[in-house]
Amino acid sequence: MKEVPLISILITHYNRPTDLVKCIKAIRDANIANCEIVVSDDGSALETIKLIQSYGIDTLILSDINKGLAANINKGLKACKGEYVIYCQEDFMLNPQINNVLFECIELLKSKKFHIVRFTSNFKFNKLIKLTDAISLIPRFSFKNFTQNYYRYSDHPFITKRQFYNEYGYYLENTSGRYGETEYGIRICNSKAKIAITNNSFASIIVGSQSVLINEFDTNEPKIKVNKSFIKLARAFRLYFEWVFYRKNKRGLISYTNARKIKIQ
Repeated sequence: MKEVPLISILITHYNRPTDLVKCIKAIRDANIANCEIVVSDDGSALETIKLIQSYGIDTLILSDINKGLAANINKGLKACKGEYVIYCQEDFMLNPQINNVLFECIELLKSKKFHIVRFTSNFKFNKLIKLTDAISLIPRFSFKNFTQNYYRYSDHPFITKRQFYNEYGYYLENTSGRYGETEYGIRICNSKAKIAITNNSFASIIVGSQSVLINEFDTNEPKIKVNKSFIKLARAFRLYFEWVFYRKNKRGLISYTNARKIKIQ
């Protein structure tokens, strides 16, 4: 039997200890061989820190202040010891059946068939390229995925090599969560990184969990009802605009506002 390399399971966390304990329990229930659990906390309340310290985490990385999701991922990645990293936010649970596909993911990552393999998606890509019975490649661009092409990267659970970030860059810090994720997604669009996805979902969001991103913008502003298809198409053109004019040395988005910088000022 082949030896399984060390896998670091990185969980980013901020003031959601109830979700975190469910996330960790799901990982342990999966019985992933040769893995470490690394939790990177982004300045949670003291009582929350005391609580999660009892969760039996292999490595817990703390922060004196809240620095945002990007900085939290970056410091967590730098604490990972494994050759491979599974990234999972605290509001997700890995499926216990993930072991059925994990070794195949690692073998294909070794062969450089792709650089990241995602375990789930909020929607079904219209066009995928089948690699195996379990895994498909998401095309870099396809007209069938016209409103989806820029969603190849997502911060939903995925596995990659730790060295991926040395080649393609870490996350842009001092940004709000939405801005940081969008910027990194556009960065990946402009790179040669290949991203795949499992044909079956091996991760799911925790029912009842509320995203911390909901507090980034003023939710009291009046909402205008707009046709969903129009919104989807408008968003597509906006992101293609960012894709075309993106410059990786500047790492800034033109049509997006960094909510975190607004709060700091």
